[in-house]
Amino acid sequence: MRFPKKKTSGEPDNILTIPGLQNAGWPAFFGIAIILVGILAFPVAFDVRFYFVQVGILIMFYATLGTAWGIVGGYAGQHSIGQAAFVGIGAYTSTLLYMKLNISPWIGLFAGMLMAAFVAVIIGYPLFRYGLKGDYFALGTVALGLIIFEVTTSFSSFTGGSQGIPLKYEENPLNFQFPNRTVYYYIIFVIWLATVITSYKLRRSRAGFEMLAVRDDEIAAARGGISVLKAKLTAFVLAGVISAAAGTFFAQFILFLDPGTVMSLAISVQIILVAVLGGMNSYLGGTLGAIILIPVSQLLASTFT
Repeated sequence: MRFPKKKTSGEPDNILTIPGLQNAGWPAFFGIAIILVGILAFPVAFDVRFYFVQVGILIMFYATLGTAWGIVGGYAGQHSIGQAAFVGIGAYTSTLLYMKLNISPWIGLFAGMLMAAFVAVIIGYPLFRYGLKGDYFALGTVALGLIIFEVTTSFSSFTGGSQGIPLKYEENPLNFQFPNRTVYYYIIFVIWLATVITSYKLRRSRAGFEMLAVRDDEIAAARGGISVLKAKLTAFVLAGVISAAAGTFFAQFILFLDPGTVMSLAISVQIILVAVLGGMNSYLGGTLGAIILIPVSQLLASTFT
């Protein structure tokens, strides 16, 4: 009798390793392609009200954030509870460049990603260098989120503080603003798909295996020649950069920005819930969690408010 090969802890999960689908081959990929086409056709193939398109946008927005959190929290095992800070960094960087210097949010998107990477390195390096992990690392990221939240609120003359910043609307694609709001659906679709592909590729790469090894046993990983600091910091920076890109999108989508909307602790908690609910160790976990959680939260919000 032949027994199936035992999967090691570092071996990545994917749809073709699920029992019964090992030999699915092209049918599995064809099914995935059909699902993607259905998502793309959703806003235009049917007479869909913008409310439902907006729910779809929120699903992909949180799916992006949940997938990003899965990289640092699931792959590397570092449970960041201040992840919304990076969403706010991306949103505020692009918005302030646009409002103060009239720089296109498309450029601001990359500026926000660079700023998020810088902050992630400045904060993450000392935390990881001096061995903070578990609850201590989580508390450190909470402190990061609260500090950035308070700084943004306090400098009201520059950031708008708790009153927020209404973005000026100039119907111009170069300024990330479109007459048809459905365009935003396709933009976040691209961001979400790029994030899922990045997460999938990372899980199957050497860097991904190193993150998994560090998550499972730091001491054994270090003895095996893996840089624990590099693995953790790479995951933290990558999650921050993706979150910042999503933050820029969200600011342009709602055309209003305040600290409570993009960088509150409640946003961080919702990101974690999305990732954990769908499975934080999977590149599709954030998407599944968002598909479940976001429609339910929207339904409850519309029913009881």
